[in-house]
Amino acid sequence: MPDLAPAFDAFDDCDAALVKLEKLCCDPGRSPRMAELGRTVDAARTALQGDFTAATAEEALEHLENAGAQLGRLQVGCCAPKRLPLYARMLENLTTIQLTVNRELGRGH
Repeated sequence: MPDLAPAFDAFDDCDAALVKLEKLCCDPGRSPRMAELGRTVDAARTALQGDFTAATAEEALEHLENAGAQLGRLQVGCCAPKRLPLYARMLENLTTIQLTVNRELGRGH
């Protein structure tokens, strides 16, 4: 049985950081992109909630890559440096999830 607890803890913290980002954002036009990021992160979580197989892990990793790209676009377009720690926190969580999944696949570094 894989130990994905660190990944699920990171998902939870990622969700909390995204909620804070949405509340602090002053640009309503960014809300749909933040919502899309939330859906992408949720899709990665969902892929890992069932049986852990190479296929479900790869699906989760693909969603994580997409989430990272979405997060980067949001961060680069952000006008408030005070929110940068939230973006960094989310990126760190995505990395924790990716490392956990790869470790369970036997691909750890």
